[in-house]
Amino acid sequence: MTYTVLARDPRGGLIGAATASRSLAVGNAVVAVDPRVGAVASQAWTNRALRGFLLERLRAGDVAVDAVGRIGEHDDRPELRQVAALPWEGEPAARTGTQTSGWAGHVVLSDAVVAGNLLTDAEVLAAMATELSSPPAEPDAVDYARHLVAVLARGEQAGGDLRGRQSAAVLVARAGGDVVVDLRVDDHPDPVAELARLVDLRASDAADLSSPGALPPPR
Repeated sequence: MTYTVLARDPRGGLIGAATASRSLAVGNAVVAVDPRVGAVASQAWTNRALRGFLLERLRAGDVAVDAVGRIGEHDDRPELRQVAALPWEGEPAARTGTQTSGWAGHVVLSDAVVAGNLLTDAEVLAAMATELSSPPAEPDAVDYARHLVAVLARGEQAGGDLRGRQSAAVLVARAGGDVVVDLRVDDHPDPVAELARLVDLRASDAADLSSPGALPPPR
């Protein structure tokens, strides 16, 4: 009951994931990013443990298509699942089980994958793929997060989740570094717009910290 994008920008050494749903706290359940390995998603009748399994398989050297093809080793009902994997190098991959709730499907691109289930129709993913074709020219992590949220917004404008909207999330990591952006909207009447607002706040925070003599805020 979710639509998701995994994408990477080799120019800036960035990789990320963004997701939206008519389910509570989608960011807690669907996407994961490991800066050393890549980005993954597990949705539909979500098995959260598949995120760790996919990252483990990528870490062990599996190409993405083999990693998603092996979920039956870790799940006794793989046809209920929709999964996607995007390593730092090599082709991304996705798998939509035959028993996921329709409309369901995925689109694999050279540096991204979009996937969704219980969508209004295939146009949701087509719109997201179109938005992916216009990344920022020289993105930093926050710019890239803004781009991924724009991809969600295009999907929502095209119909989004058939049941409505409730939550959204975005993650962005640097190669060999850390997860730089990790923002979630768990329950909101307009979660994608609220997520965009949080990314703008994150950008302001980053600008403040770049000032001479600035100290990180207390946590």
